[in-house]
Amino acid sequence: MKVNILDAFLGFVILSITALFIFYIYLTVDTKLFKADGLLLNARFENIDGIVVGSKVKLSGVDIGSVRSISIDPESFYALVTMGFDKEFNFPDDTEASVQLEGLLGGSYISIIPGGSDTMLLNNQEILYTQGATSLLNLMLKFANTSNQ
Repeated sequence: MKVNILDAFLGFVILSITALFIFYIYLTVDTKLFKADGLLLNARFENIDGIVVGSKVKLSGVDIGSVRSISIDPESFYALVTMGFDKEFNFPDDTEASVQLEGLLGGSYISIIPGGSDTMLLNNQEILYTQGATSLLNLMLKFANTSNQ
């Protein structure tokens, strides 16, 4: 039986591309998303446009965590977001969380603004002070309506 060199070369190329793809996925996946250790905090938002599982959580522009899960609170119908942080972070109980845009064409992230309280949030507690995403389209429509009057 004769082995076709072209078939062997094509098989090698396909295996190499597959291995490179798997290596690329390994390098780009946020491994913090799958870690169970660290602080988990919840927050309820009226609107979380652009936030998905894996979105960044930032403090002063620095990545400090990620969104672990998103669900709907059946009582208030607000979006319930669970965020995971590294072990070294503790936040006062009057901390604020807000949905921000990275830029006009960028994605969204959650910005954390620590409060000044001496009491710290514990694991799985809720950030009470939140601000949801602001829709640029709604802002432009409001501006257009006020300028027409």
